[in-house]
Amino acid sequence: MKTKLALMAGALMLACVLCCGCVVALGNRGSEQDKATLGKQLTDLKQARDTGVINEEEYQTAKKRLIEGK
Repeated sequence: MKTKLALMAGALMLACVLCCGCVVALGNRGSEQDKATLGKQLTDLKQARDTGVINEEEYQTAKKRLIEGK
């Protein structure tokens, strides 16, 4: 009887831990704090152009996409 009760309690605890982990993981997806603001993205893009990582045409295309939200 005690063994059966202990197994059930252990299974319940395991289920709770697994479910809580899933909820926490799902809650962290798409967090606004993780997303760069439009201003930061534009600043980073300009810096990439200014340092020669991308050319003017690539800069303008990427800038347009950011502003249009695509």
